[in-house]
Amino acid sequence: MKIEKILIRDFRSHEYTRVSFTEGINLIIGQNGSGKSSLLDAILVGLYWPTRPKDLKKDSFLRVGGKSSELTIFFEKDGVKYQIHRNITRGLAHVKYLENGKWSTLEVNQKRVRDWMERLIPYDVFVNAIYIRQGEIDAILESDESREKIVRKVLGLDRYENAYKNLLEVRKTIESRIRGIEAYLESMKNIDSMIKEAEEELRATLKALNDISPKIPLLKKEVQGIEEELKELDSLAGEINGLTSLEKEKEGTLKEIKAKIEGLISSLEERRKRLEELERREKELRGIEPQAREYITLSEFYEEFRKKKEKSEKVIRGYEGQIQGIEERIKELEKKEKEIVKLDGKIRRIEGELEELKTAAEEYNEAMRIHNSLKSLEERSRLSEEEIEKLEKEIERARERRERILREIDEINERRGELRNAIREKSRATLELKKARGKCPVCGAKLTENHKKKLLGEYSVELKKYEEELKDLDEKEKKLRQELFEVEKTLKRERELVKEKELLKQKKELREKLEGLDIEELEKKARRYEELSQERGRLLGELGKLREEVERKAAFEKKREYLKRKIEGLNDELRSYEEKLGELGFGSMDELRARVEELKPIYEQYLKLQPAVERLPEERRKMRDEERRLRSLKEREKHISRELREIRGKLEQTRERYSRERHESLRKEHIEKREELARMEEEQKHLMEKKEQLMRRIEELRAEKDNIELKKGELENLRKARERVQELREKVRQYKNILKEDSLARVGEYASEIFEELSEEKYSGITVKALENKVVLGVIYNGEERDLSFLSGGERIALGLAFRLALSLYLAGEIPLLIMDEPTPYLDEERRRRLVDIMERYLRRIPQVIIVSHDEELKDAADRAIRVRLENGVSKIEEVEVS
Repeated sequence: MKIEKILIRDFRSHEYTRVSFTEGINLIIGQNGSGKSSLLDAILVGLYWPTRPKDLKKDSFLRVGGKSSELTIFFEKDGVKYQIHRNITRGLAHVKYLENGKWSTLEVNQKRVRDWMERLIPYDVFVNAIYIRQGEIDAILESDESREKIVRKVLGLDRYENAYKNLLEVRKTIESRIRGIEAYLESMKNIDSMIKEAEEELRATLKALNDISPKIPLLKKEVQGIEEELKELDSLAGEINGLTSLEKEKEGTLKEIKAKIEGLISSLEERRKRLEELERREKELRGIEPQAREYITLSEFYEEFRKKKEKSEKVIRGYEGQIQGIEERIKELEKKEKEIVKLDGKIRRIEGELEELKTAAEEYNEAMRIHNSLKSLEERSRLSEEEIEKLEKEIERARERRERILREIDEINERRGELRNAIREKSRATLELKKARGKCPVCGAKLTENHKKKLLGEYSVELKKYEEELKDLDEKEKKLRQELFEVEKTLKRERELVKEKELLKQKKELREKLEGLDIEELEKKARRYEELSQERGRLLGELGKLREEVERKAAFEKKREYLKRKIEGLNDELRSYEEKLGELGFGSMDELRARVEELKPIYEQYLKLQPAVERLPEERRKMRDEERRLRSLKEREKHISRELREIRGKLEQTRERYSRERHESLRKEHIEKREELARMEEEQKHLMEKKEQLMRRIEELRAEKDNIELKKGELENLRKARERVQELREKVRQYKNILKEDSLARVGEYASEIFEELSEEKYSGITVKALENKVVLGVIYNGEERDLSFLSGGERIALGLAFRLALSLYLAGEIPLLIMDEPTPYLDEERRRRLVDIMERYLRRIPQVIIVSHDEELKDAADRAIRVRLENGVSKIEEVEVS
């Protein structure tokens, strides 16, 4: 897997962030709290949300002030490019793949996208083999047990442990199945006698069924005859009950109608009296109606004219005040027009002088830039020109010496191989000679004990000689490698040399540019240029404000004319009201008000009479309705009386045809016969069901008899399967232990190399021991093994980092990606510098590495660096130049 880029919107402190990653070592640097670790959290959430990682909470994702947290991860796996997009806030997600230049959708929905990613790269593999999160190095140092858990996850040993446990469950399932079949065979050992008993019980059931079946039809016929006669008597009894109820109902209805008739007669008499009073009031209202209407017309006009006059006079006074203020403002603006002309002339004079000083100011700024650049280069430069020449010669001599040392080591290795072959051959010859009897395997002559003893002595001398030479070669190689280490340290300064030479070249170029410039004169002109620029800016600001104000003069004049037109319009409206007053026959508002006061008592009397007149039509309608209802009730009274006489006659006839005693006798007999019939039918049903059950039972027993042999064969196969599962389980256990020991040995080799460098070769290696549920670490100091308590605090951190890096390097062939979050927080300065060398030497074996750190020194080992910084609470990123 290789991550190509990530897009982040409103996630933690990131508003919108786009980060691309390349092959090699990608470094993300920044201060604590800048949002750099949030980039790694975004990768985890983007790939495996919503159920993982569990320690990241949705409530903490949305940026303060943000609308919706969105993540998009672009990555490549096995030659195919993918993108996963998630909108965390809205719960949306999709995964797409690139085919023929177009993106095609694979899955949608948060859970389905997560499940697809789990199939591609399981979450446990990602967080244990690819991603070293903060705190994992500490967990390695906590205890042997916690270290064993991390090793088990990273190396994939959990899979074999799970297989070992699952095979136990398989074995238990097989054993449970065996016990079930054995119990089944035990329960079926008397199957022949069980079949015979069931057949005898079936014959007895068939005999009882044949005895009861003919009796049921005869009893059903007898019950049917009783039911027909009982049905006729039930009908007569129902008819009598219905007529009796109807008689009572009609009697009640007739009584109710008579009461309503009496109430309506009384109500009609009262309503006639109310109508006479209302008609009298109507006549009075018609007499004063003309004066009331005149009052309405005059009072409305009076109020309208009065309000209009008060409002218009008030508005006119306001308009006249505005016009006075506008005229004063126009006079002020005419004065400012004259000020504008003066400012224009002053600005033109300043601009002329600025044009003369512009070139000198630009030259001064360029000189200051060169001066600052030169100062920065001086600060970055660590070596003088003489020291650079000296270092260059040292590196050249070191390169030549390294070539000679490597040739000597190759010659030693070649000679060592020859000696080891010779030792093997001589050891084999010694073994053959010891086994030889009668004839010498070397010369073919007769082999005596003296001759055999002599040859063995010669062989022993030669072997000792070879071993001494090997020992000398080892000592010589050790010295050469020590010297090679020192030479390599010198050669590592080659990058520093290139950097210093480039700095020296840049400093010379900048000094040449500064020669011949009169800095003091340029500074004086630049200062004058700056002062004039500020003065010009200030004057332009004043000029702009004056012009803005003067531009409003035309608007003030326009508004003045508008207000004058509004005053004239209001005066015209008041004149039209005065003309209408004359048309109504009044010379003034006082005359109009006197007439209104005169008509007011008449209008008030008119208002009192109006409700009575309005009620008159309703009262007349109600009277007509009550008269109509009275006629209807009298008609209904006659009809109900006639129906009641008919019901009473029919009831008397029905009672003569009905016998209560016969009815009760038949009902009792019907119940007894029905109970007897139900009992017989139930017994018949029970016998039929028993017959069916016995027939099925016999059939099942015969089938079980055939199945017993099959079960015996299945039992034999299951017993064999149990043995095979147990054998496989033991092989898985053995393989897991072998894999663990082998992988830890390889990891120990990597960890030893890294730890030696981090500890400045104070320690000559790391020991890794795999025990039950433990991984025990130790260190080699002066040829002796020591436990971790021997280490200082800084050395423990260095050991933890070395061991965790070794785990990832062990998997480098399988996992092409490594992500590290803050690997250096507890390392001292020297170990951080050594970590740079380790990254260059070891981590480049992994195709893509992403590291998050606040340590600037790691830039020296990075192929690409990205800085994250916080501006106003929002994370920003920028490319950083690397060496």
